[in-house]
Amino acid sequence: MIKFLVPVIFTDYSLHAVHYALTLAGKFPAEVTLLHCFGDYLPREAKEEGERSDNKHLENLENQEQAARQRLEQFREENSAHLRAGQQLSLQCRFEYGYPEDLIPKISTKERFDVVVMGTKTKGETIKETLGSITGDVIRKSTVPVLAVPAQAAAHPESLSRILFLLERNDRDYLSLHHLIRLVSAFPTEINAVLYCKTRADKNDIRRMDQLRSYCDSTYHHVKINFDIITGRNYIESLESYLAENPADLLAMTRQKRKSLRKLFSPSITRQLLFRSDQPLLVFQK
Repeated sequence: MIKFLVPVIFTDYSLHAVHYALTLAGKFPAEVTLLHCFGDYLPREAKEEGERSDNKHLENLENQEQAARQRLEQFREENSAHLRAGQQLSLQCRFEYGYPEDLIPKISTKERFDVVVMGTKTKGETIKETLGSITGDVIRKSTVPVLAVPAQAAAHPESLSRILFLLERNDRDYLSLHHLIRLVSAFPTEINAVLYCKTRADKNDIRRMDQLRSYCDSTYHHVKINFDIITGRNYIESLESYLAENPADLLAMTRQKRKSLRKLFSPSITRQLLFRSDQPLLVFQK
């Protein structure tokens, strides 16, 4: 069973991420948990000592909490009604007090979720989302893979037919690739595993690629995996040229080197990769 954790804040892009997660989960025996983190709350002590607090403020917070709980449950019921008969998919709600950037990494790690699926805004707003707010914080803090889904990303099986997987020149590539294949194995997927070299690939790079290719050929018979080495002085321009000839529906990478992650989350990189076709970005942790 694959466990999906999907934070919900009731925005359009957040709810879109739920539908995207359900599309993925619907192909497997899976468990999808809709998590709402309620940050505007008073400590229990304040509730017990209401006479020393602003009663009107306390009442407003309690009403907000009740409304959020009801909306979360209603959303779960609406989506449960659309599940196909015989589908091995469990959809449940979870309501927690606290801030998402703290709770999501903690819960996903402690309870061993396989992936966190988070919605992001599109175009210029996505820069803020990935650079300095909740999605970026969760990616930096989490030990679980995080899938950032732009609001315009399609949510149907055909949207996962082509995947670009960025290699990192170390053994972590094997584990990340294994996790990736597990998540998309039910889809008709072709993976392009790409290694970037500033100049031409040296003999160590070629040897690593050959070893990984041999491993995949013997291990993942049902998945078509292509291996490419791209070169160029500019990392982004090289990737952009490659994507122009080999369009991708999903980008995947390992957060192995902070330098690489900063590159992907810089405004120029985000604009050229995340914005280019509204592709979701799947980040595996080191």
